[in-house]
Amino acid sequence: MQISSQTSKRLVIACVGIGTFIASLNSSLITTILPVIRQTLKISLGQSDWLVLIFLLIMTVSLIPFGKLSDLLGHRLIFLTGFALFICAAFICGCSANFISLFIGRALMGFGSAMILSVGPAILTTTFPSEQRGKVLGLQALMTYAGLSFGPLIGGSITQLFGWESAFFINLPFGLAGLLLGILVIPKKLVKDTKSFDGRGMIFFAIAMAAGTLLLNVSSIASNRNIVLPLLFFLFIFAFWQFMIAEHKASAPMIKLSLFQIRDFGFGSLGAAANYLIFYLILFTIPNYLEEILHSSSMQMGVLITITPLVMVVCSPIVGSLSDRFGSRIFSMMGMFFSTISLVLFAIMTLTTGLLAFVLLISGLICTGLGIGIFAAPNNSAIMGAVSKPYQGVASGAVATFRNIGMIAGTTLGGTLFDLIYRQISRNGASSQNNFLSAFSMVMWIAVIFGILGFICSSYMSKKELLNHK
Repeated sequence: MQISSQTSKRLVIACVGIGTFIASLNSSLITTILPVIRQTLKISLGQSDWLVLIFLLIMTVSLIPFGKLSDLLGHRLIFLTGFALFICAAFICGCSANFISLFIGRALMGFGSAMILSVGPAILTTTFPSEQRGKVLGLQALMTYAGLSFGPLIGGSITQLFGWESAFFINLPFGLAGLLLGILVIPKKLVKDTKSFDGRGMIFFAIAMAAGTLLLNVSSIASNRNIVLPLLFFLFIFAFWQFMIAEHKASAPMIKLSLFQIRDFGFGSLGAAANYLIFYLILFTIPNYLEEILHSSSMQMGVLITITPLVMVVCSPIVGSLSDRFGSRIFSMMGMFFSTISLVLFAIMTLTTGLLAFVLLISGLICTGLGIGIFAAPNNSAIMGAVSKPYQGVASGAVATFRNIGMIAGTTLGGTLFDLIYRQISRNGASSQNNFLSAFSMVMWIAVIFGILGFICSSYMSKKELLNHK
């Protein structure tokens, strides 16, 4: 049976959407099931933290290299391999009876997710014409944020009903459906550029990103921090410096550094990092506020947190289509504005109680959804549209990398920095609730700075994308 061109394109969107959803889902799903895993497998708090960190670490290190590999070997090969690896990893995690096997499964899941997320936008932008780019990337952004937003709720619900193993097994039917669909509909394209891979650049990039990720997750370092942290900082600086030298000298660099001189690519990537920082900070801290201050039940918490993805579901595809007509800059700025306003509302919320505090909470969650839904698709469209087809895989990997950096930084602000401020304030002897609210407010105001920087980056993007950069 012959599939029409239009139907085939819709199935490509569905396939990329499935991959994006399950990869994003598993970066946030584990946070709610860690206590159960820790109790069942009898592992330490430090070991459970590494189940989260290894996924983020591998994702951050490998997104751009896989994007580059897809430009050399073909987007289809890397994307389908990522699906296959992800399915195997989910099965290993679900069958794990000890920390080692679960750790290996999470690491493999990180590699599979990196392959899927680094290539997904490139497949969409090379399958659809430029006038539809914002619309299809809006649908993909929708699946990304839906996975991140619903991950804790899905993970907690499934674990409570069927056990924590089921939270990993739930990936199998989606993964198999996505793999089979991808085999059928992802187009085979002839790869003309067969230049050698920049191995030296890749090694130093991996070392730099690994050191930077560990620096942003200080809690993962259990002992000798006064020695380990300076060494990690030195390693990060040295490896990054060597990476820059390697890329300037390489005949076929892993990532063409001149791409960052393009306004939409450079400022768009920085804006994406800021937007994801804000989103992950809110995703990480608001549940704590609901539990500590409002004493919400798990069900109430799930309902309230769902407000953000629901708003995003409504506006993301609409704004994606509008950006195809009116350009990306105005919508990127508008999205950063709403994201920043949400932080201000949450900070003010700590100064009051009762109905007004609840109204500010709901308003903040709505603004978060607007900020995410309005920003993502136009920003991704501008970045992907700023580079020519030979660099689509690298651009796709770069977008996912900056997104991951924002996620890690948001978690650090919401976790490590909050804990540091809370401990400092607690020395004054105030009540525990007042200390929590003060630390919560300070973290929100600090995050506002990143929101303003993200808005400035978006304002520097061009009004019209550069579609044919060589």
